[in-house]
Amino acid sequence: MTAFFIPGVDEGNGATELAYVEMRRQIQVEMGRSPSTRRILRLWARRGSVDCITEVGMPDPLRGGTVMAIFDMGPHQPFVVWRHLEAGVRHGAREVLACSAYQVSEFDL
Repeated sequence: MTAFFIPGVDEGNGATELAYVEMRRQIQVEMGRSPSTRRILRLWARRGSVDCITEVGMPDPLRGGTVMAIFDMGPHQPFVVWRHLEAGVRHGAREVLACSAYQVSEFDL
């Protein structure tokens, strides 16, 4: 069982929740719609020509950087991977993936 977290964000004083709300808001601005409320821990999917597991807190298997969050944009919509690139980069990078996944694991709430 894995409790919800965002790598590098202090878990005290609601900082994790505030960071997540801000990330969701930014995704909504960029994508034109709000992500689902699912809190995804791990995503098994085909990315390009590679089958891989993308997991929060781990290095992105294709692009590098630490995976900060994975967002589900809804049925028949893409997933968005938010990753931290390097120290000093405030907003990180987002990658829009295909809408299909082999399996999705969510955080325990």
